[in-house]
Amino acid sequence: MPKRGSDALYKLITSLDRNEKGYVKRYCSRHMIGEEIEYLRLFDALESMDHYSDDVLKEKLAGTDILRRLSAVKNHLYQQILEAMRAYHASKSTEREIMELFLDADFLWEKALYDQAMKRIAKAKELARSHDEYTFWLKAISWEKNYRGIVMQRPDGSATQDTLSDEQTHVLSLARNTVDYEELGNLLQFNLIRRSAGDHSGDEWLRSLPQHRLLQSPSTAIARPAQFNYHLILSNWYGFAGGDPQRSFEHAQHLLELVDRDTELSRARPDLELGVLHTFMQRAIDAGRIDQYLLHADRLWDPEGGKPTRNIDVKRFYRAMTTELGFAVVTGDTTRVMEKLSYLKERFKALFDQIPDQSRISASFLAARICVDGGQLREAGVWLRHVFSEDDAVRTDLHIAARLLQLRMAADDGDSDAIRSTVRSLTRLASKRTMRSARLDATLSYFRRLADARLPRERTKLREELIAKLGAHIAPSPFDAVRSAGIEAWLGAASPTKATAVESSLNY
Repeated sequence: MPKRGSDALYKLITSLDRNEKGYVKRYCSRHMIGEEIEYLRLFDALESMDHYSDDVLKEKLAGTDILRRLSAVKNHLYQQILEAMRAYHASKSTEREIMELFLDADFLWEKALYDQAMKRIAKAKELARSHDEYTFWLKAISWEKNYRGIVMQRPDGSATQDTLSDEQTHVLSLARNTVDYEELGNLLQFNLIRRSAGDHSGDEWLRSLPQHRLLQSPSTAIARPAQFNYHLILSNWYGFAGGDPQRSFEHAQHLLELVDRDTELSRARPDLELGVLHTFMQRAIDAGRIDQYLLHADRLWDPEGGKPTRNIDVKRFYRAMTTELGFAVVTGDTTRVMEKLSYLKERFKALFDQIPDQSRISASFLAARICVDGGQLREAGVWLRHVFSEDDAVRTDLHIAARLLQLRMAADDGDSDAIRSTVRSLTRLASKRTMRSARLDATLSYFRRLADARLPRERTKLREELIAKLGAHIAPSPFDAVRSAGIEAWLGAASPTKATAVESSLNY
């Protein structure tokens, strides 16, 4: 077995819930008679640790034979946990259920119980068909062809037409259609991410996307996953590139309607429902459809029925968190989020390593922005440290906006040294990542001169000049760092441009 990181086993064990841990222990006791004591002792030792430490683990295992072959025991226990979880969750996903049916069919076929095997295949095929599992659907057809040719030995279709081959061709067309839209969606995501880091090589592709042949009519999307992606692509394009929040919301609304009409698919694929709901909520905020946001906000936090997997639970938290924070920033209504802020802070810390870095940065920045606006500067500092702990090549736009928040705080404190230092570091970052813009340069110039201004009338003149310059320059993209940091509102501009899309967590 390949060597794993020293704390991989620890992370796996701590990711398990109480019932899963109990099942692992029972599974190990049942499958490792005579050896279970040392494996369970290692399991218990790791489970009891607050954080992983080689030294602490060796202390807990002192006086046992495990230490002599600790690496091998770790690897074997890791494998045993995965095997136990395959058994524990065998009936908890459509994919697992289909795979089990194929395994049953294979066993029955080898016993020459062909009719019994094909009953399993028929059930697997229906599940695959109803849940868009095209690979399994094709595999089921291959089984049917084999059964027809070897066991039944009778033709199907007509003299010039093979019914099962025609079905395979149909399934392949659905799979191809699905892949085509997935590719288009992935390219949209990749080019938006590149742009957020200062790479504009995909800008021309982004501008021309609505003219793509796959986006001219929803009838082009013949497969159900393609239908979802058709609306998801256009919703995200109008929201993040096209500058039309109303059309973006309309496509998100179509997405939610598709999900809500198909409750079976939602149960089978909770991640799909979660992603669609997240997109809908963000687009409702951008379009000013606060009524729609409030109607569905609690649903994003707490779905009806079913116990989520760890993956879905973590995704639901950070998507709900960023959505609520984004709502507060865009609307200025912090009522909902302030009630949850302590919980968000604790839960975010507990799940930190399991949240993708882009979402960690987005959530941290949004929380910092709200705290700065509300005068909670110590709390803002905590969230800003989370931002700066991440690689600035990821969400460079929000790294820049976070430093602008620091400049706001330093200016309010009258800390000229902090202003000068932050301006220098921000200028280097923006230049390094090619994220300079007229609005950002004007803002940096303002803070640079503000650090040396002594008289109130000098500061007033500088403020008025910056307001005029920002009003004269259009934001370069929906993720303009100056707007996202709330600079115009902080300056007291009569008509500040609102932060409309400060977070770009795309759901493909």
